[in-house]
Parts: sequence; C-alpha cells; structure tokens
Amino acid sequence: MIYSLKLRKIIKSHTVYVWLLIIRERVQTIGEMRMFSIKKEFNLYHLFSNNFSILMYLLVSSINSVAAHWGLSYVMIGLINLGGGLSYISASLLLGRLGDRIGHKRILIVATLSFSIFNVFGFFWSNVVELFIFATGLNFFFGTFFPQIEGILSKEERLLGIDPANTINRFTISWSTGNIIGMAMGPFLIMRFPYLIFSYGIILNLAAYFILRKDFSKRGESISFDPSSKLKKPSNSVDFPKIGLYRRVYRITLVMMGLVYAAVLSLFPKVISMSGMPIALSGFIVVGGNIGVFLTFILIGKVKVWVGKPKIASLFLLAFPVMIFFIFISPTPMIFFAIAFLAGVSYAVPYTYAIFYGLNSPDGDQGKQGGFHEAIMGMIWGIGPILGGLTIQLSGGLIGLGFMAILISVVIFSMQFKFVKITDKV
Repeated sequence: MIYSLKLRKIIKSHTVYVWLLIIRERVQTIGEMRMFSIKKEFNLYHLFSNNFSILMYLLVSSINSVAAHWGLSYVMIGLINLGGGLSYISASLLLGRLGDRIGHKRILIVATLSFSIFNVFGFFWSNVVELFIFATGLNFFFGTFFPQIEGILSKEERLLGIDPANTINRFTISWSTGNIIGMAMGPFLIMRFPYLIFSYGIILNLAAYFILRKDFSKRGESISFDPSSKLKKPSNSVDFPKIGLYRRVYRITLVMMGLVYAAVLSLFPKVISMSGMPIALSGFIVVGGNIGVFLTFILIGKVKVWVGKPKIASLFLLAFPVMIFFIFISPTPMIFFAIAFLAGVSYAVPYTYAIFYGLNSPDGDQGKQGGFHEAIMGMIWGIGPILGGLTIQLSGGLIGLGFMAILISVVIFSMQFKFVKITDKV
C-alpha cells in the first residue's frame, strides 16, 4: 500500500513535470512566432521612430513642466514653444528635401552624433533663456530626424511593393506608442530624476549613430527588410491627378485642429497644477491625448474606407466638436483626461489623411513631402501653445480655449462641406 502511494506520487509529479515542459515549449514557440511576426511587419527604422519619439516627448513635456514649476505665464510657455516650432519648421524645410539628394542616412548620422552632445546641456537648466535655447535645439533635431525616417520608409517600402497605406499606418503606430511613454513619464522624471532623461538621450543617440554608420556602410540608402505578404495587399486606389487638392485640404485641417491639441499638451501641466494637482503627476492625465492618437491610428489604419472618399473621411472629424463640449464642463481629473483624449483623436485623424496623401507621392519626392509634413508639425507646436496661452490667460481659464476651438470648428467643417461638393462633381 505504501509503495503504491509512492508510485502514484511519482507518476503524478512526473505528469505535472511533463505538462510544465509542454506549456513552457508552447509559450516559447508562441513567443518565437510573435517575434518572427514583428520582424516581418516592422524594421530598424520603425524602432528608431519609436525610441526617438519617447525621447522627444520626454524632453518636450519636461520643458513645459519645468516652465510651469518655475511659475512662468501661459504666454511665456507659449513663446518657448513658438521658438521651438519655428526651429522645427526651419529644419524640416531646409533638410527634408536634402535627404532626397544626398541620402537620408547621411543626414541621420550627423544629426544623431550632434544631438548626443547637445543633450548634455540639459543637465544645466537654470533659467528661461537656457530653456528656450534647449527647446530650439531639440526641435531643430527632430525637425531634421523625422522627415528622413519618413523618406526612408516611404521610398524603400514602395520598392518592396508594400501598400502605402500600410507604410503610413505602421510608421504612425511606431511613433505614437513612443510618445505615450514619453508624455506620461516626462513630468514625473523631470521633477524627480531629471538625469535619467538626458542620460537616455545621450545613450540613444550614440547607439543610433553607430548602428546607422554600420547600416549605411553595408547597404547604402536601402533597408534590410523581408516584409510579411499581408503588407503587400493592394490598397484602395487613389486618383493621383487630384492628390494635390487632397493634400491642401487635409494639411489645412491638420494645422487648425492640431493647434488645440498642441495647446492642450503644452499648457495642461500648468492648468492642472493651477487646479491643485502636483506637476509630477500631470503627465499621467495629459497622456490621454497620446492614447487618443495611438488608438485612432490603429482604427483608421485598419478601416481604410476613408481613402479617396472625403464624405466618409469627414465623419471621423466629429470628435472635435465633442471635445469642445467637455472644455465647457467644470474641470476634474477625468474631464482633463477626456479633453486630452478627444484632442488627440481630433489631431490623429487629419494627421493620417495629410501624411497619407503627402507621402503617397508619384513623383519620388518623399523627403520633400516629409519635410512639408514635418514643417506643419512645427507650425502646430509653435502656434498652438501661444494662441492657447493667450486665450486661457485673457479669459482666466479654459473657456477661452473653448471659444478658440469653436471658431476653428466652424472654419474646418465649412471647408469640408465645400471639399465634398467639389469632389462629388469630379
């Protein structure tokens, strides 16, 4: 009897052990399959986009948080962002098209090495002038960086036969996942552990510099990527003779809706701190905007019914008037989060339209179009905070931002109505 019980225990323990081995092997297999799938869907330049997006939003949110902590006015915070925005525009327009001529990787190699050195100055912030200089420098770098990434991906993936809509969707997802982390952690880290932010910037840029040099020496301007076959599915057709009109309309829409989004992300650390919450925690509320951007990119990247169809595309813009409604509600942490979230959705929709019709170019000028697109980003992040800061300061609260959004809404939907009528006739 005793031996029988021992035998049962041995068999039982052995069975459990076997099942544990099977489960472990299954988990490892699933993990390996998923890793293989990711490698077939994303490449090195998506990884750069993601990690540098983390850095960008860490630094931008840190600048705005420090400015709020120092007690700077809404207008002064706006002016700092305006200087950064003008720098971003300059870099995008000057260097975006240069990548088409001399090579995108060449520009990235110089830019990452330079910015690794520039990050050292972050350890010594002590006054408004230094904050302004740093904002200008970091925006010049990112205004250089992102047009080159967009140029590489759109050109090289087109040669690989990848659907342009899938190229845009995967790029937007790669940077939007990064900015969620950066926006959430930036205010917290700059208040508690600022050296971690600038150390990350130095290490990331140096690592990118050496990787880019090696990649360029091996492959020149081409990329190493064996894409999944599902990325090569044909997209909805775009009538290229009309693409210039689509670009203009959606770039204007992006600028106007983006002004409110930029104002929210830049000024909400101060707005939230004025309501009595610690600045260090403001990022966890403002990140609602970045989450809204990310989820919207996933949705309209999967549901491509808007491609070439302005009437349907205009329906996705309706998150903007809903956001305006929340601005006029008495603010609480949840209301702040809702405003940020809907502002992010309102920004992401025209962003996707603008970049799709911009980079889906038949003329081989993706670097130039990427430069135009990023110049628009600089315009948004430069003008949005200063306009938002003025309206908030003059009205004594968010009500001013709400009236600014109403005016924008009237202009935008009037333009969409006219655009739909024009395209229906063609």
